[in-house]
Amino acid sequence: MSSFLAGIRIVLLALFTLLLLPFHLVFLAIAPKRANQSAYLWHFVSRWVAGVRVTIEGTPQPGPVLYLCNHVSWMDILILSQAAPLSFVAKADVAKWPVFSWLAKWQRTIFVERDKRSKTGIAVGTMTKRLESRDALVLFPEGTSSEGWGVLPFKSALIGAVVATATRMEDHNVDLFVQPVALAYTSLRGIALGRMEADRTAWIGDIDLLPHLWSVITTGGFEAKIVFGAPVEVNPDTNRKTLTKMMELEVLALLEEARS
Repeated sequence: MSSFLAGIRIVLLALFTLLLLPFHLVFLAIAPKRANQSAYLWHFVSRWVAGVRVTIEGTPQPGPVLYLCNHVSWMDILILSQAAPLSFVAKADVAKWPVFSWLAKWQRTIFVERDKRSKTGIAVGTMTKRLESRDALVLFPEGTSSEGWGVLPFKSALIGAVVATATRMEDHNVDLFVQPVALAYTSLRGIALGRMEADRTAWIGDIDLLPHLWSVITTGGFEAKIVFGAPVEVNPDTNRKTLTKMMELEVLALLEEARS
């Protein structure tokens, strides 16, 4: 995609954002779940701007659910938002990023400072409340992004939110689930992406955000695949660390499936 055409698409997205914004702000104030619907619409247009096509395999479990997914790029948010209206659990640094900070807040993102145990506890409490209201949340349990060909060790602290929620919801006759999800960037204009092309999609290391964003938009033609695994019901007796390891292995298997 030429720089001129990319610029036109960005302008159109900006105009669409200005049109959608008043409705979204009203939804955030009086009907938060409707705000997830308008964010879903915004991401649909954003995927067109970025020139990304998405294939979905499997079925996302309706909320209350915590989706556990591998993390590759800032694009993951655009991609996963095609599957269902959902919100994300993100590191606190995202709240300081240009543009992405207010987009994250649009989508009712829960911010967490992973390096501070007291702040992590606050995030778990917020996640518990959102799950109790039957929300669908996405957590990247690796804690950082990777090149997309493997899975980093999952961290269990925030996964504990579903166990805490199960304890509080056991008398409400509501089933609570975690669901493993794998996301893979599979091809560019029909040609399979390999490890040597990881930097075209993966946002890792010291790569600057805005240049990487511009590179993705001007390149265009990316294809991504989301694979949903079998949801697992969580109850008050579920062991957080055992559940975490099981989900790590499930996501790795789904990722290999997505690339096969």
